[in-house]
Amino acid sequence: MEKSVKLTITNDQSELDAIVNFVETLELEWGLGPKTAGEINLMLEELFINTVSYGYPEGAAGSVEIGFSVSGGMLTLEFSDDGKSFDPLSIKEADTGLDIDMRGVGGLGMHLIRRLSDKIEYKRLNGRNILTITKKID
Repeated sequence: MEKSVKLTITNDQSELDAIVNFVETLELEWGLGPKTAGEINLMLEELFINTVSYGYPEGAAGSVEIGFSVSGGMLTLEFSDDGKSFDPLSIKEADTGLDIDMRGVGGLGMHLIRRLSDKIEYKRLNGRNILTITKKID
């Protein structure tokens, strides 16, 4: 059975609650389970906070769209924003084997997203960054 929905919000950190609430609703309606819903919220929180913090000039209005779809045991998240062009896949893999004092700043959010997903793709289309994350679900 295929299902899809979209959430559109502004680029304001106060919208993080809307994301969490939306995923909680999907958990119940789509039967995602608490582990999957928690992983989705973790990934989306990382993406959203970084987008709001670094993707727009100070005080600039913008929009974020998050598409959710399920088909054939796969969940697809499409995270889209109209901020400045940035490919998060260009962030090099974090070396988690290094002592914390030896690691560079940043990159752990994408490290987490890479570990929690099965496939990630990025494109810039019509003035929007579009990150597509695919994850197997039970």
